[in-house]
Amino acid sequence: MLVDEVEMGGRYNLYKDLFAGYCTKCWIKNCKHQDEFRFEGFDLIALQKNKVWFIQVKTNTPPLRKNYISFAKKYATRYINVLAMTWYDRKGWVFHRFTKSGTVNRKDLRT
Repeated sequence: MLVDEVEMGGRYNLYKDLFAGYCTKCWIKNCKHQDEFRFEGFDLIALQKNKVWFIQVKTNTPPLRKNYISFAKKYATRYINVLAMTWYDRKGWVFHRFTKSGTVNRKDLRT
């Protein structure tokens, strides 16, 4: 896989992650419910032979599942995957893969 960090630079850019700041209700960047339904976005993008992975990485606290389930329901396909990776200090990784059907596949690699 080819993996790259996605961070929007700029002095006045409020949201630094990919797709961050979008409203999870209507998936528009500037709407009337943006403050209460704001999407956190993705930290990494990974390219595989015929797949694209959007990845959010967190430490000790997993991201809000509801927003990523909503994103996956709308945009995930056979070729587009949504993954949240949470690192727990001195324990290890927990992966959450969000599918088009709204299910979450959890893989716990903590020791």
